[in-house]
Amino acid sequence: MRLGRPAALVPPLLCAALVLCFPANASSPIEPPIHDWLIPHGTERRDQMAAYSKRHYGKPEWRLRRVELIVEHMAATTSTRAVHDTFAANRPDVEFGELPGVCAHYLIAANGRIYRLVPPAIRCRHVVGLNHLSIGIEHLGRTPSEVFDNPRQLQASLRLTRWLRCRFDLPPKRVIGHAESLSSPFYKELIPAFRNRTHNDWRHPYMRNYRNRLHRTTCP
Repeated sequence: MRLGRPAALVPPLLCAALVLCFPANASSPIEPPIHDWLIPHGTERRDQMAAYSKRHYGKPEWRLRRVELIVEHMAATTSTRAVHDTFAANRPDVEFGELPGVCAHYLIAANGRIYRLVPPAIRCRHVVGLNHLSIGIEHLGRTPSEVFDNPRQLQASLRLTRWLRCRFDLPPKRVIGHAESLSSPFYKELIPAFRNRTHNDWRHPYMRNYRNRLHRTTCP
């Protein structure tokens, strides 16, 4: 798959500083192969995220200082380039017309290749009510059944999710699908018009299967 070079990257010193915000747990499993394909995330977008956080969560902040959840998503496309470029464009989202634009931290391609789009110490807009406490993982494709029918993509997904949940000391129940967001005890949304809104990807039956697979292995 030829993706070319990303249009822009987070400055190396900033990337290094952000990664160091979350030192790896000494007992974490080995990090899977992850390919950096970072979207632009400069001062303007960080300021937009801080303003968004102030409106929706009560405090201006663009950093993801605390991770309580990992949220699984479907990209609703079969093009890695389309996902990257949509996130990189930083346009107002089609649903609410608000900035910053939507993004997720990781993308898993159909061939099992894992891309890091945003360092996990930066907040992304990927799920209403939980952006301040969660890491988002996009899967190329339209439905979770496509992931379960693709061993390479499924194993890459489980390996990345297991590494992340062990790194942040999260039990499998803290791995949720986008469609399960409203039932999370961490859900917080200050704007009434945004409350009770979620998407239909990775509904509970799929996530029950996914979490059962996570339960088969434990953190060292």
